[in-house]
Amino acid sequence: MGESVVGNPLWAVLIPPRLARFRTLVEVGDAPLTVDFTGWNKYVLLADDRAFLFPRQADNVEWFERELTAYRALEPTGLAVIPRLAGEWRDDTIYPFPFAAVTRLQGVRPTDASVLLAQLGRAIAEWHDITPPALPGARPPAHHDRPDMRWLRRALSPATTRDAAAEAAARLGRPEELTRWTERLEVGARHRHVLVHGDIHEDQLLAVDGRLTGILDWETARIDHPFWDFDLGEWGTGLWRRHRHDLSRLWSTAWGSYARERGLDIDARPLETAFRLRQALYLLDNDRGPSIVGTIDEQLRAI
Repeated sequence: MGESVVGNPLWAVLIPPRLARFRTLVEVGDAPLTVDFTGWNKYVLLADDRAFLFPRQADNVEWFERELTAYRALEPTGLAVIPRLAGEWRDDTIYPFPFAAVTRLQGVRPTDASVLLAQLGRAIAEWHDITPPALPGARPPAHHDRPDMRWLRRALSPATTRDAAAEAAARLGRPEELTRWTERLEVGARHRHVLVHGDIHEDQLLAVDGRLTGILDWETARIDHPFWDFDLGEWGTGLWRRHRHDLSRLWSTAWGSYARERGLDIDARPLETAFRLRQALYLLDNDRGPSIVGTIDEQLRAI
């Protein structure tokens, strides 16, 4: 049967009687609706002006509620690239979990988001400057619980930076680099924690004619190190395949525009060093194709 869908895709979220009640409740009438199934934690029904968010199951409600909290905190920024909360409902005759609406932003997912990095850096600076909201229980996605990710967290924490640098130098067989790596990581570790989106990649962005118009899916929002909104390792294999040998420039572009807005040092090397060492440690323990994540030597030469 392949990828074909039999019947109305909307019925996978709301069966016809519930869908009819939903249309009345949110006042969309007979307007066309489409459904997006790509989210790990939620379904999205799309109207012309709004996107309706539905947690997939009970375990996803926590992430859903955190996303709504982030939208409330971000609304005073007036950032046009962030959806605004447009309604919340709890009606068991329609859906067993709470659901909500946010404004629908115009644009399409870019085929190569590297051209948007300067704009993205400036936008990130705006939400990093707000007073962080309370986000009880907020945590990174499950895939951050890997040895290389845990190393990176230690590298970005002032109390453990030196130990993390020593571990990297020993495991990667580069004792002569210990002093330089330690100095760079210590600079990167000084940044104060802020509200981060925490999972930015190409599928979370919208653009029109090279202009950034949307940053979606704030369910991983948390208070964390600024690095986590600049982790190009989250961007998937497309970015790597297109720009594997140009990542240092991309780092400088994104971080430079961000740092200028926040009055920080525009030198991207401290955080790029953390990123490259994390990648090298990952490759040390995992056999992955170099066309996707490069090689250990390639990562270390870029530092």
